[in-house]
Amino acid sequence: MPEVLESPRWQAVGLIIDQNARDFLNGEFDLVSEIVAWLKSVRLFQETVDERMILQDPTPADLREHQIWVSSLIAEGERLVMQAEQAGGLPPGRVKFTLPDVEATIEMLRTDQRMWHNSMAPERRAEILEAVFNVPKS
Repeated sequence: MPEVLESPRWQAVGLIIDQNARDFLNGEFDLVSEIVAWLKSVRLFQETVDERMILQDPTPADLREHQIWVSSLIAEGERLVMQAEQAGGLPPGRVKFTLPDVEATIEMLRTDQRMWHNSMAPERRAEILEAVFNVPKS
């Protein structure tokens, strides 16, 4: 069976998420730095979704990679929110985002996950993509 080459974009997403996990396990950074790193990995993930799944039809490999990484980002975001709540919230004045911003990002990831990995009819998915991203129906 021929080996399927992983997209460099998905590979980058995976490398960043894995590095963030290693940094957490090693206790390398404080909570705010971890959240910033997570938000950057979410941004890279979103850019990859746009490139690989919105601007073109996703391949089965794209869908598999998406499912893996969106699940990982949701779990990591939940862990970060829990840690922040246990610490009494984020330090005031140190960051330009709030804990509700982080929670909204997690919810956006959940919505993205539902859109690509539930039983939504392809026609409905196309309608949503057209309405939200102005992507013409195929």
